[in-house]
Amino acid sequence: MKNILFMIGLAATFTANLFAEETLQLNLVPERGYVVKNSPQEVVIKIDLSAIAGKQKTRRTPLNLAVVLDKSGSMTGAKLEKTKQAAMQLVDRLAPNDVFSLVIFSDEAQVLVPAQKVEDTEALKEKIEGIEAEGSTALYAGVKMGADQLQEFFSEKRINRVILLSDGLANVGPSSPRELRRLGGDLSEKGISVTTIGVGDDYNEDLMAGLAEASDANYYYVQDTEKLPEIFAKELGELLTVAARDVRIEITCPDGVKPLGFIGRAEKFDDQKATVNLSQFSTGQDRQLFLRCLVNGNQPEVARVRLNYKDELGDGSVQSAGGVAKIDFTDDQKLSDGSVNGAVNAEKELMLTAVAKDEAIAQADAGNYQQAASILKAQSAVLNGSFAAAPSGVQMQIRAETNNLDDFSDKISGGGSFDSSTRKILQSQSYNTRNSKSD
Repeated sequence: MKNILFMIGLAATFTANLFAEETLQLNLVPERGYVVKNSPQEVVIKIDLSAIAGKQKTRRTPLNLAVVLDKSGSMTGAKLEKTKQAAMQLVDRLAPNDVFSLVIFSDEAQVLVPAQKVEDTEALKEKIEGIEAEGSTALYAGVKMGADQLQEFFSEKRINRVILLSDGLANVGPSSPRELRRLGGDLSEKGISVTTIGVGDDYNEDLMAGLAEASDANYYYVQDTEKLPEIFAKELGELLTVAARDVRIEITCPDGVKPLGFIGRAEKFDDQKATVNLSQFSTGQDRQLFLRCLVNGNQPEVARVRLNYKDELGDGSVQSAGGVAKIDFTDDQKLSDGSVNGAVNAEKELMLTAVAKDEAIAQADAGNYQQAASILKAQSAVLNGSFAAAPSGVQMQIRAETNNLDDFSDKISGGGSFDSSTRKILQSQSYNTRNSKSD
């Protein structure tokens, strides 16, 4: 176990990732280097975590997968056929030491393939091929049964994941987003995460996204059923290249600094401390947290960060590292204003764009379409204002996002057009930004 401590501030600025030989790299960057003395001011700290790219493991971590498929009547036709094709292709890519189980649900949940090692792929695919659509949507029972199958071979030495696919509203058993989010949280505490795949425009996106987010997994909105094999392949690709697991980030703010929380995340501070748990990182994956703090006084230390994770590119042991984010103080307002880090400011605004989308959705749900459009348009203007000082790569993201915000703003304000597809796209974009997931 390694224990490394770095202090990051204006006097010690790092442009490259820290801990270059570590599987999971930590970088802390304040939004500004100088704060005016004795003047309460908000400071944002970017907590950047990235899994090293290019480092290969001779033996990958075995999987324990439970695929949970909706076979209700609404899945009839192309949806079910493409779903079965995607599931069979997934089976073909599994290794003999991987564990696979398959649960189907309609009026009730049923174990079609009990948890077993993947020794006869043809027999497994034959089971998948025989699925036929009928009935209602007992989604909660399906997820619960899938998690139960994972318990048969559950091991900290395996990646334990449920993959849920559904196209409709849960209408049998517990069916509210709150109940499914609670289930996701309970499973997360047991070491199980739930990836959700919503197909079409009739499912409850708040339910599917909430379930995935509560267990720090992926959420996909699939409009075109032809893309289902691609989505399954992407999900499996991440699982096959896991570099770090059971990631725990502990953040402590000293006296004199008031933590205001994380942009776009629900974790709360208790007695100046907060913990963020992330399930896993694949090689080359980068994720960010943006911590808001109110600085008042002459306290140079803003936040102390402690990182622990299980190294899947090494021997599976727990590694740890830490860092301290610091700022300097000045009497010169111009010096403070000039010390703003353009990259961090722009990336912060991109994260705030996700928050703006959530606020716009809430307004549109209430029928306040003009207010929803105004929120998106205002954030587009703020985001555009960060363009000049941002690095070229971030500028490309800003340009794409401002165009996206303007398009949605115009669509919603023009006659109050806010259909199911529009809502799902906005919500999916927000989810992926807040959780540092790729679209």
